[in-house]
Amino acid sequence: MDRSRRIVLLGVLLALTLGLCVHFGATYDRNWPHPTGEQLAEDPAGWDGERVLLFGEVQERTADGLVMTVEDDSETVVRTVTVRGADVSVQVGGVVQVYGRLSERGTVQRADSIVVVNESPSDGQYKLLTSLLGGMLAAGLFLRHWRIDPREFAFRARKRGEDDG
Repeated sequence: MDRSRRIVLLGVLLALTLGLCVHFGATYDRNWPHPTGEQLAEDPAGWDGERVLLFGEVQERTADGLVMTVEDDSETVVRTVTVRGADVSVQVGGVVQVYGRLSERGTVQRADSIVVVNESPSDGQYKLLTSLLGGMLAAGLFLRHWRIDPREFAFRARKRGEDDG
């Protein structure tokens, strides 16, 4: 395959990927069956009595559960939720997902499921740095055995003893 065809194919694939990302972003909230932070802010009482999946940051550990805040996309707290019967290992500042019935008092009574996303505030940074390190390691191993040929717009296998210098 010559260079011009590769460039056109790459452009078409990138345009398709971008189009799918835009479509997904535009329809995500409409297709999500649980309230987002924005929907809770617009109609706070509209979800009372419903089974919901909420994501939030733990603000306080109590004797029988935890208190978490739910935010909208602009990181404004839209609802404070008290989760009763939460027997999970999470620190203040950690992130959890809670599935259960939202009551009129802003509590999820006896949550059906609680999943700890980040046990502590530093867990998110750890995940990001680990992913970055893994990506760099994978790229380094790939480039150790392959080289980029900008004239042909292609990858070429390295010959034994070859380097870029």
